[in-house]
Amino acid sequence: MNYRVEDAVADNMRNLILTNKGERLMDYNFGANLKELTFELGSEETDLEAVTRIRNAVSRYFPYVSLETFEPFNDYAVDKSVARVGVRVTYRIPLINQTERKLEVTLYSVG
Repeated sequence: MNYRVEDAVADNMRNLILTNKGERLMDYNFGANLKELTFELGSEETDLEAVTRIRNAVSRYFPYVSLETFEPFNDYAVDKSVARVGVRVTYRIPLINQTERKLEVTLYSVG
């Protein structure tokens, strides 16, 4: 449970970005649908697609959030057969004069 608006928005943003379309009951379109991009994240074209998907999802479900930066990352240090990829998103909530907050979402792919 959250007692501050900033914390509730952070949890909701994480859920939105990690959810794929079709996973949320009664709202098929909820989510950024990044799972299908996991194997290709890191290439310029796929990164732009991921940014577009995140931006569209945020503007639809959280129009009060202002996205600032987007940074994809890859980490193969743990195991060469398991890719740890993800995105770091910086955002603000202008209506409550919130300073920048960062959200890091990690996706795992095996291949």
